[in-house]
Amino acid sequence: DVTGTPFTTEEVEALLGDAGVALLAEACVRSIALGDVTPLREALPASAGKGSDAPPLRKAAFAAAIQGLSPRLARLPDAAGLPGPLAGHLALEAVRCAERGHRIVERLAEVLSLLSAEGIDVVPLKGAALLLRGEAAPSLRPMGDLDLLIADPARVPDAAAILARRTPYRPLLDTPRHLVLAEEDERVPSPAGEHPGNPLRIELHRSFRLPVLGVVLDATRELTADAVEVPVGFRVPSEAAMLRHLWHHAAEDFAAKGLRGIQAVDFLDRARAGGPLCADAPAPDAHAAAPLLYAADGLERLFPGTFEAASLARLAARVPAHLRARAATLPVLRHARPARGFSRVALSLAPGRSERARLLFRSAFPTLGEVKANVAPEAEGFALKLAWLKVLARRAGGFVH
Repeated sequence: DVTGTPFTTEEVEALLGDAGVALLAEACVRSIALGDVTPLREALPASAGKGSDAPPLRKAAFAAAIQGLSPRLARLPDAAGLPGPLAGHLALEAVRCAERGHRIVERLAEVLSLLSAEGIDVVPLKGAALLLRGEAAPSLRPMGDLDLLIADPARVPDAAAILARRTPYRPLLDTPRHLVLAEEDERVPSPAGEHPGNPLRIELHRSFRLPVLGVVLDATRELTADAVEVPVGFRVPSEAAMLRHLWHHAAEDFAAKGLRGIQAVDFLDRARAGGPLCADAPAPDAHAAAPLLYAADGLERLFPGTFEAASLARLAARVPAHLRARAATLPVLRHARPARGFSRVALSLAPGRSERARLLFRSAFPTLGEVKANVAPEAEGFALKLAWLKVLARRAGGFVH
């Protein structure tokens, strides 16, 4: 890394809430939008003295990494004009991301081949789908998981058993949403950076059904029924399903902790390749105009012109102006928002009374599966129930204050 000293887990936790890191993350995104590193270079002195005592160059390296933008920044024509240690760090990250990308492609092909040979219909999601569709280069699209949608949710246990027999993966945790598998010897050689040996988990999704701000976004049928085959022999989401899927995911993340930089760049790439994206919500999403608009507006703030203006205006006409204005006050990027208060913010953005009631109930009373997945992955039995009670108490306190 920049100083020759790897980031520690404790340092990572401290920097995630650092104001200077948030400023530099925004500069990284602006540099990608502009196509040169001027915004990042100019933000370096401005970040000094904000948050922790970590040097600005180290913060910049961390900001680029957590947003998944290190390899993209390294490819910009004037990247060598950054301060030497930072330029060298980004170049190293680009090499490591390329090596990791090669590992991801090999693992993805192996897993899809094993499952299809057993008659399990599977459709890749998110970054894995972008790779197979040819929309993202493995060397430029960091990811920590292989997200796979199993068309028949009853076969998720079968898929996990096959992978446990034929690969180094073993079930780690199971939630109503997905079953997560991890390698037996999972380790983290680079806690805040790219490394081919960093964990690569597999998430076997039962559906792509996302509760967001009291409404449900569900692209499951379109992702599976309309999937198309690519030359390498695997099925991937269709063009329409891919956009809808990415948009649903962005809506969920914007309503929670914000978008990751590379996640937003996926939309920029699509707009640059085929023109501004249509913001007319598909008929099944007619009830979900608000969360979709918030995400689209956030992407527009990062990358103006991503969505076609007239269609975005039609979508906005279906959402109260005061809600849209309220959402516009939220930072777009992940790790740029306060560490607490997510539930109250979400309640303030829910589009109606029934949506707020559903959101309040879901926020106040998480399922055991959610607690296990997000808070206590190692907990079982009484320990898991105790973790659930702690989450319940913490959320109740957040609503009170």
